[in-house]
Amino acid sequence: MNDKRSRRHVRRSVTRSIRWAVALLVMAGLADAPTARADVGTATEQKVKVAYLYNFLRYVRWPETAYTDEASPMVIGIIDGDPHARLLNQVAAKKKARGRQIVVREFDSVGVIQACHLVFLHAGIPAADEAEAIRRTEQQKSLLICESARGTQPGVPIRFFTDRDGTIGLRINLDAMARRGLQADAKLLNIATIQRD
Repeated sequence: MNDKRSRRHVRRSVTRSIRWAVALLVMAGLADAPTARADVGTATEQKVKVAYLYNFLRYVRWPETAYTDEASPMVIGIIDGDPHARLLNQVAAKKKARGRQIVVREFDSVGVIQACHLVFLHAGIPAADEAEAIRRTEQQKSLLICESARGTQPGVPIRFFTDRDGTIGLRINLDAMARRGLQADAKLLNIATIQRD
């Protein structure tokens, strides 16, 4: 009986993750609603991750001190050569988050990242750069999201991972979020694996 319940729970969890991914794509403007429903299996990993990044701007709260004024934009920082750059810029051109424009800034290296609300490190970033990004973003109170599969360095607020079934998942480190003064909405926490340092 427990085995049946466990399989049902896994199916519900996978179905919820797929629906959430489709909703993210639609909200980010990366898919039309009918197409997204018909082609769930063909949605690219990059599109899903970019949709998540956009929605992190919507479902994470920054302290008021994170903004210079009412008109200041939400800033996403990436490293030059990030394969997600084109899609991120498309979303930034079309969407707002929390009533603010979205700006994507590309940096030459992790060592020069500054004045970002969200910093995304793609999978090609070396472990030493990820460690430096953890330190820098914690000092700057920025939300750091890592795509790296290594996943062993503590202090990353949000990390993407791929489940056995190929579903993109999230690991949210509540301690890393708290040190930055960031709060994740319950909608985000409900679809994530929660961790602590």
